[in-house]
Amino acid sequence: MIRVKLNAEQREELRKRSHERGIHPRTRDRLEMVRLADAGWSIPRIARHLEYHEQTVRKYIKRFVAGGFGQLPDKPHPGRQAKVTEAMLTALERLLDESNRTWSTPQLAQWLSEHFQVDVHPDHLARLLHRRGFRWKRTKRSVAHKRKDPDLQAAKAAELEVLKKSGPER
Repeated sequence: MIRVKLNAEQREELRKRSHERGIHPRTRDRLEMVRLADAGWSIPRIARHLEYHEQTVRKYIKRFVAGGFGQLPDKPHPGRQAKVTEAMLTALERLLDESNRTWSTPQLAQWLSEHFQVDVHPDHLARLLHRRGFRWKRTKRSVAHKRKDPDLQAAKAAELEVLKKSGPER
């Protein structure tokens, strides 16, 4: 049987932690396990009351006895490192702010591939940028925004006049 005896300071700490805003429900249950063990409840009784397996209750009571309150929250979950780093997203933001053109996510993904050798799906890149406050708008299907070259227009007009004078070919 594992005995838990808390002093007044530890009880106050337990009360504060269990009433914290935003505490994870599993952590709150583990704090409750410690509180009930301090109140003299047996491991099987705590397990039945909180609907956990006895081994689980025993594990967290032992963790608390060995390391205190810091042992009760979940440990960080391991995962794969992000392909797109904060520095890359900052570079993308700078590119979008400074360039005088419209970018699509496939084009941005290609830019990342060329400059950082990172392959990322355009949809994922859109999600990352959306989290940072970027919003997408559909571009208009028009070429009116492109600048007109007066020399090119004059050459095309002259070519058109020649075609009009020569008539249809037969």
